[in-house]
Amino acid sequence: MTDDSQAGVPRDTTNAVERDGHRRPRRRSVLAGLGTTALAGLAGCASLLPASETAGDRTVTDTAGRTVDVPDDPERILGIGAGTLRQLAFMDATDRVVGIGSVRESSLNELPYLVANPELGELPTFGDRGADRDGDAEQILEVEPDVIFLNGDSSRADELAEQTNTPVVLVDTENILTGDGRKVLYQTWKTIGETLRNEDRADALETFLEDTITDFDERTGDIPADERAEGYAAAFRFRGAHGLSTTRGDTTMFHYPNVENAIEDVESHQNSVDLSHEQLLEADPERIFIDVASVDRVREEVDENPEFEALTAVKEGEVYPVLQVYRDMRNFGPMIANAYFVGKTAYPDRFADVDLESQVDDVFEALFGERIYSGHLNAQFPDVYRPLF
Repeated sequence: MTDDSQAGVPRDTTNAVERDGHRRPRRRSVLAGLGTTALAGLAGCASLLPASETAGDRTVTDTAGRTVDVPDDPERILGIGAGTLRQLAFMDATDRVVGIGSVRESSLNELPYLVANPELGELPTFGDRGADRDGDAEQILEVEPDVIFLNGDSSRADELAEQTNTPVVLVDTENILTGDGRKVLYQTWKTIGETLRNEDRADALETFLEDTITDFDERTGDIPADERAEGYAAAFRFRGAHGLSTTRGDTTMFHYPNVENAIEDVESHQNSVDLSHEQLLEADPERIFIDVASVDRVREEVDENPEFEALTAVKEGEVYPVLQVYRDMRNFGPMIANAYFVGKTAYPDRFADVDLESQVDDVFEALFGERIYSGHLNAQFPDVYRPLF
């Protein structure tokens, strides 16, 4: 990651023009002669920053119901908090982003929203990575955003607005497994769209997701519960790679194509559930879908535990790596792509018209405007969507 605070910034933001035609100093020029100590002091004393920076041209209501004054057409934005930058990528707003949270180098080649927008990797950073990151005020001041989008709580939003003298708009993300969860996501897209005057993009994303759900329902929604195929989701990363006996209840890739979870009584809110070897062998799922990040771990585990060779899925070559979902919050693109793979594997007749590579590229193109699977991800993850054994 570069430390150049101007990297990837297309516009000259030395000054801004007031409505009366006079130029007002931007925070960058006000702070240009101040050292690190002074900046740190300013981060806790917003009254010393130019007052005009908080005066918005219009008001938006964020996902927490807060009314926020924002510029008429924000040109410089930040996404802070887990999953927020991905939402800006969904909203086709990465050309306005002026900084990102610290990310691992490997993420630039693995996370779809970064693969689709490689220029983000050249931007300055404003805080550490991690699910609880909420930005560093001093570093935020240096990149001088017009608006900050934050996935966090109201108290942090108010604090950050005071520290940086910048409008902070709260957003939220939920699972797309349920209708209520999707409503939260749609509201986030609408909030970003209203703030950036790009409401049409929010509508297009909602239409895509609803049309996708309809497609799955039309293909498999009529299958009675007692006739549905079964699957087992294993080895999905949660604070690292896992083995076959670790599962999750959050199985969107099963829910959409109407595949039953082979492990009963696993609640959808559980991040990680460890089963005994005996439980897994007793369930004996006919198909197992694993996180591609755990491929090496699973291979080693089967070698070290010969009893797993008795699993039907292992014997029949029905263990399949799928794209990573649980990394920097839930990745909705891989969730949907994996659901098409699960559907095509479990119900080949009902998905006979689906060319998987093309379909997965269609998903990423709808979300990011780039067909990044055939062009990158399938080479990055050569084990994906192929039998592991």
